[in-house]
Amino acid sequence: EHGIPLISMNDSAGAFVPAGVGGLDGYSEAFAAMRRISGIIPSIMLMFGYNAGGGAYLPRQGSFLIQPQQTFFGLTGPNVVREALGEDITPDDLGGPKVHTQSGVVDLEAPDELDALRLALRLLSYLPDNNHSLAQFSNSFGSLDEKVEEEEVLLEKTFSNPVTGFNTPLDMRLFLQQIVDHGDYFEIQPSRARQVITAFARLGGHVAGFVCNNSAFNSGNIDVHASRKVAKFVRFCNLYNIPTVFLMDVAGFAPGSEQEALGIVQAGREMMDTIIDLRVPRLTLIVRNAFGGAYCAWNSYHIGADFVFSLPTARIAVMGPAGRQYIYKDEFRNIHQQYGQNVTTGISNLKAAAIRDQALARLTTRYEEQLLNPEEALRLGSVSQLVSPGFSRKALGQTLAYTMRHYKPKPMASAQRE
Repeated sequence: EHGIPLISMNDSAGAFVPAGVGGLDGYSEAFAAMRRISGIIPSIMLMFGYNAGGGAYLPRQGSFLIQPQQTFFGLTGPNVVREALGEDITPDDLGGPKVHTQSGVVDLEAPDELDALRLALRLLSYLPDNNHSLAQFSNSFGSLDEKVEEEEVLLEKTFSNPVTGFNTPLDMRLFLQQIVDHGDYFEIQPSRARQVITAFARLGGHVAGFVCNNSAFNSGNIDVHASRKVAKFVRFCNLYNIPTVFLMDVAGFAPGSEQEALGIVQAGREMMDTIIDLRVPRLTLIVRNAFGGAYCAWNSYHIGADFVFSLPTARIAVMGPAGRQYIYKDEFRNIHQQYGQNVTTGISNLKAAAIRDQALARLTTRYEEQLLNPEEALRLGSVSQLVSPGFSRKALGQTLAYTMRHYKPKPMASAQRE
């Protein structure tokens, strides 16, 4: 009614057994009440002590869930599991933070209850009061006009690695620090699906939700867990008028039978749908790789991005370097045929392989020069502007300020829940 955010501290073993159905009815009312505020005011739930049954369900209805170490919550406790299934398991292994942070049930882990409260207050500083207001603007954000030398140095050191070269993993957390105000950001679900980063930060004083690929983990490929992590975060930003900034360095969705069995197609579609549905200002910066369907889904221009910026280091294409065999089919086939002929005519395998590899390297260089660059995307309008290294903060910050001047916070057209 008053649009005030909620912080809840939970320590409940569930319904009181002697209360019978009355205890269950009490939980039912609480479940319904939590659902009705979802999408209207943000809520932060803290798990203290030992929680089971309804005491586990109710807190997870909140926007964010923080669990201190040496606490437990789950549908049933270890004793029930032991009696029903014969499984002997500790509370920590069944429902401790190391379990729930990996599944995504818990968003943040804290050392103890006091630290959980501190985390909640810090998180609250990035959130709006409700779904018809903006998060608090900060006037202390530094300059947006100056070149950030550290960004240029980071990219140069990463991409000029003498061993791995341009394919060197880039820890996007370091890059993110160069863009946001004072290098400060608040990461959500930092222990889960680390190949993507979801974080709140201020840019030019405005709170924004940052969604980043991180090739330092699992090559940055988007798997089922990463898709769901992003979808949940993006939906929250959309409900609560928080603009989004996507930092792209993605080679694709994670392949393989395990991911297919887990439903990567469905999870990836759900992530893409939440990004398509965004109504808040939304920007994208392509840092390096932007390949295939992952490029499309990661807030590309035709998905709905307001502005798409690209560093000169960007490689935008249907496929990465492996795509050379599909573009230059005849030459690729001739190189391998020549290798076979060389071996047949008496040239050693080692020398023939060296000749083949040199020819393939030239083909790769040609492919990169002709197709793996942002020039075609810029010509087609898929990229709004090229940004020189060191000026990413300026481009994103000034554009975010422009879009926020023209954005009016309001609830979504119909009742929407988190």
